[in-house]
Amino acid sequence: MIGALKQRSVLKQLRKAIGQQKRVLPTGQLQSVLLLSQNGLTANAQAVASLAKKLQLPVADIWFREFTTGIKPEELGPEQWCKKHFGWQGKLLADDAAAFQAKDFDLIVAYYWSENPLLDNLIASKPNAFRVGTAGGNEALYDLIIDTPKGDWAAFENELIKYLTILKLCP
Repeated sequence: MIGALKQRSVLKQLRKAIGQQKRVLPTGQLQSVLLLSQNGLTANAQAVASLAKKLQLPVADIWFREFTTGIKPEELGPEQWCKKHFGWQGKLLADDAAAFQAKDFDLIVAYYWSENPLLDNLIASKPNAFRVGTAGGNEALYDLIIDTPKGDWAAFENELIKYLTILKLCP
């Protein structure tokens, strides 16, 4: 996916970020959500709208970004990133990088199964968010790991809402 030296550098940054974090998790209702996927969350606009409805948030408060491979950067949509949008140490260089860095998310949902140190590094850059990932992810990175069949968004979303309700993070 990315070059060996770049991957080693990104993993080093990831380990450093995880080790230095002093986390303060949200305690009230969620206000903003980041949903990250890799190569095809099916019907992504519908998935975001469904999640927004269940969390009782406006769709605008949910940032959806998809990491894609095999597409040239100039052919990507506004909600898609590729490896060329990331610098040497995994720093985001996309057009919306400044807005991303300035945004504080209450919840980060990592909906991907294969290892992606670039996305993991982005997640680690947001220490005050409650982080939810899929089974097989970096266990040190996530606060909650949900094990559902790969690609079954409906099952994942139901489990996510169930646990967020138990934790009193959503109505």
